[in-house]
Amino acid sequence: MGRGFVEYHLPESGRDEWVLFSAFIYYHLADGTKLSILQEPAWCSACKAFVIAEVVPSVESLEEKIRGLQAGDPELLQTWAFVSNGAPVEERITELRRRIEWRRSRRSPPKCLHCGSLGSVPIPMSGEFAHPHTGERVIVGSSGFAVTDSWFAEFSSEGKQFT
Repeated sequence: MGRGFVEYHLPESGRDEWVLFSAFIYYHLADGTKLSILQEPAWCSACKAFVIAEVVPSVESLEEKIRGLQAGDPELLQTWAFVSNGAPVEERITELRRRIEWRRSRRSPPKCLHCGSLGSVPIPMSGEFAHPHTGERVIVGSSGFAVTDSWFAEFSSEGKQFT
């Protein structure tokens, strides 16, 4: 097993930080079904580290993806073909509709998936940027798949981890 990662270099302090994603973290919805959690790298001031945070997309952006898939947008279709291993596009549209239903009831902003705090700051997955807390230059290094223990977790629809 393993996890996707992005590596960050902080040349002034000589540190490297890694953000590890998980394919096995889900919202547990009221109807008993699960919905995968969209993730992005972020700086969490509570953790004082680079972490993964929830992505809580707008209903409008999700609806736009559905329209694009239905209209045959080549970029969306190509991405779906790559990640789905040949599954029908209707499966993606069904998942997006479930995500819209979840999103319409979601009240809280995105949270750090490690500690649950609000206000994490998304960080880029490529290029260079100033560290959100220290201002130090951060260079995005490699990304890919790391052989490491998987993280299995379930969260409420509002992003609170079940213990």
